[in-house]
Formats: sequence, structure tokens, C-alpha cells
Amino acid sequence: MITRSETYILSEPHGWDVVEQLAPERLLPVSEVENTVQYFDTFDWRLYQKGLALIQAGNAVYLQRISDGEHPLHNQIEMKQHLEGRFWWMFPEGELRDTLRGALSVRALLLRAQVRQKVCGFGVLNADEKTVVRLFITHTSTENGRVATLTCRSVRGYERDFENLRRRFRKLDVAPVAEDVFERVMDLAGCVPGDYSSKLNLDLNHEASGREATCEILRCLHDVMRQNETGIRADWDTEFLHDFRVAIRRTRSALSQIKGVLPEDAVAHFKDAFRQLGRSTNRLRDLDVYLLDEETYRAMLPRSLQPGLDAVFSRLKSERRRALSDMVQVLDKPEYLDLMDSWATFFQGEESRGGKDSAVPAIALARKFIFKRFKQVLKRGKAIGEDTPDEALHNLRIDCKKLRYLLEFFASFFPKNKMDKLIGYMKKLQDNLGDFNDLSVQQQELTTYLNEVLPRSRRADRLLCAAAIGGLIARLHDQQQAVRREFASAFAVYAGKKNVRLYRDLFG
Repeated sequence: MITRSETYILSEPHGWDVVEQLAPERLLPVSEVENTVQYFDTFDWRLYQKGLALIQAGNAVYLQRISDGEHPLHNQIEMKQHLEGRFWWMFPEGELRDTLRGALSVRALLLRAQVRQKVCGFGVLNADEKTVVRLFITHTSTENGRVATLTCRSVRGYERDFENLRRRFRKLDVAPVAEDVFERVMDLAGCVPGDYSSKLNLDLNHEASGREATCEILRCLHDVMRQNETGIRADWDTEFLHDFRVAIRRTRSALSQIKGVLPEDAVAHFKDAFRQLGRSTNRLRDLDVYLLDEETYRAMLPRSLQPGLDAVFSRLKSERRRALSDMVQVLDKPEYLDLMDSWATFFQGEESRGGKDSAVPAIALARKFIFKRFKQVLKRGKAIGEDTPDEALHNLRIDCKKLRYLLEFFASFFPKNKMDKLIGYMKKLQDNLGDFNDLSVQQQELTTYLNEVLPRSRRADRLLCAAAIGGLIARLHDQQQAVRREFASAFAVYAGKKNVRLYRDLFG
């Protein structure tokens, strides 16, 4: 039974000489395995962010804690299929699938790195010919180079032998490593773990002018859009389009809210261009949301009515194929490519100069715009009562989204703990308003199908379809009313003294 483990980077290219220096008379070769090893993760590195690596070597698939080196997190499973493009629900039931479910959500696995590995195992024997320590030399190589590591594992009951061996390691030319073996392997494969995140992790210069800070924000958003194009075209998963859309919305929001720092005519031109681009993504995203919730919708109905939704989702899937094709065409059009090129030229060059407040310190502008938007959110929210039309909640949701974007744009100007609190309060209110809006849109979609599509259908089960859709609309309506009743308490927390005081201290 393994109780302790430590891994070292070998400076000697082969490793065998190092091992021989340690215990030449008591060393027993026990195994030698050579394999192509593939590492999988999502595009945004969700496993890596949790300290995990998913590995496929031959047909063996296992999760590994990066900090533990070579210990599988669970028992490995056998899978002949390549993991590229697979989702958590495509794995056999068990611990591995459960862990992937919690980490991946709706994202697909992609091949992030591939290396060749040769692992030689040895047992260190004592005078009684008992194995007291296990050693593994691992040679990892790609066309870019190679890394050799030595892993020492203790055997239960012989911990003193393990400690003695560790002391001898320290006298040799090996460097103990505990954290960066994984990163070294990724580097060999030409890969940078964590090189993409849809979150705005900006670190703006506190001395930056309004124009400089705004252009840095826009550059970051431009990069997110470009990074997601390939995933949209390949249709690896729905989050590529989602991140693409969010980057467009943030771009439009920055152009609208950070006023006076860029030339007005250019702002008007690009706002319109990105508004049109955003519209071209709407239908595909709507369809993605419906289809991702298919099982939830079915579970909301009695089993006898669930087959009535087959026609609805069959139609949505067909429509999604067409919408995806349309989206890919948009990305391939010269108009889109010209927009992205001219956009990059704008915020990187002299064309972005000329705004009347371009030289004003960005931090001063951030305080001004954030506090103004916050006061608008408070005003709109306080005006909402039980009988207020739904449109008012929709408008408040838009204002909250704009405020959230401003907070994220300029977060690095202010203390992180305080900004995390503000964004936390904001998120809870946004969740309530977002749920309310989503339930409204879902009912509209189903009502359109019921009134316009179903009457033209020649399906024999039209009555069953109508009953299922009617039942689903009723359930969604009940949920929406419940969410609306929760709004007052959600807003009361948001408009509470602590949150208001925090805004005044930071921005007022």
C-alpha cells in the first residue's frame, strides 16, 4: 500500500545512472511501459482550474490530481473511444463520471496535449528481499524536447527506508519538485494551461487615462471573440457561442457607458456594427438554451405527456442545424473579417484618440460611471411593485447587466474583497431577474409553436403535442410567478444599507 510519494526532475537525461547510485545492489526492475499519453480538458481549462488532469493512455482513462503526480484520483476505466468532443454524460456511470459532471457542466473535452511516455518501475529491496520502496523513472518526450522524472513511493511498514532514500536524493544532483511537473509536460507539448478564460481578468494601470484603459478593455474582449471562432465553427460545445456573445455585449456596453473617451463618430459606427453582429447570434443561442434544458422540460410533465414534446425538440434540433450554418457563414463573410480587422486597428492606433475626456484618469471615470448606474438601478428597483408590468423588470435586468459590466471592467482599480462583495450582491439580484426573463421567453417560444406551427402540422399526435405544450406553459408560468414573488426580497438585500454604503465609500 502506497503511503507517501515524491517526484524529482532528473538533470541526467536517462535517469538510470541516478538510480544506480542510490541502491545498485538492491534494485529490482519490475516493469517497463511505453505509451502515447493524451491530456484532455475543456477549452477554458475547467479540470486544470480544479487541480485535475484527465489522461488517456491506450484504452486506460483516469483522472489525476496534478499536485499528486502519478496517483489516479479514482480507479481507471477502459474506453476505446477517443475522448475528443466527449461530454461527461458520455462516460460510464461511476466516480469518474460524477467528478467530470461537477467540473465540466456543458463543456466538451478537447485534446490539449499529447506526449510519448516511457515508465520504468523498480523495487528497492532490503536484506530480506522485501520491497521497501518503489521507484519510477518517467521519460516524457515530444518533438520539442524531453523531461525525465524520478518518483519515489513508500511502502506501508517501511517508511524509514523511504526517508533514508529521500536523504540520499538530497545529496545528488536532482531537484525536488512538487508542483510543476504537469506544467513542464504541457510546455513540452507547446501548451499553456489556463491560457483562456471568459472572465475579464484585467489588471489596468492605475495611472491610465480613460482612453488607455478603455482600449485595454476592448482589446481583451476582441481577443475573446477571436479565440471562440474556431469552436463555434466546429460546434464543439455551446459555450463557444455563449462566450462570443458575452464579449460582444461587453464591447457594446463599454462603448455605450464609458462616454467621452473615444471619438463619437467611431463609437457610433462600431456600436452599430457590433449590435448587428450580436443579433446574428441570437437565434442560435436561444435554440441552444432550449435544447440544453430538454430533459428539464420533460421532467416537468407527467410521463404520459412527455412524448408530446418529441415533435417540439425535433423541430428545434433541425432549426439549430440551420442556425449554426448561418452563424458559420457570418463568421466567414468578408464583412465580419473586415469588422474585426478595422476594430483592432482602431483601438490599437491613433484613430482612438480625440475623445473630449480621453486624458481624464480612468479611475475617476470609473467612479463616476459606476455610481451613476448604481443610482439608476436603485431608482428602477424601488419603483417596482406587485402590479408593475413585466417590462419594468426587463429594463431593470438590462441596467443590472450594464452595472455588472462596469464593475468587472474596472475591478482592478479597487480592493478585491470589496469588489467581490459588490459583484456577489449584484449576481444574486441578476439571477432572480434572469430567471424571470428566461421563463418569459420560454413561454413565448412554446406559445408561438402552439399557435402557429402546430395548426399546420399533419402529425397524428397533434392533440398530445398540444396537451404537452399547454402543460409545460402552465408549469413555466407558475415558476415565473414564484420568481416574481421572490424579487422583492432579492432587491431588498441588494438595496440594503451595507451594499449602499459600500458603493458610496468606493465610488460616491
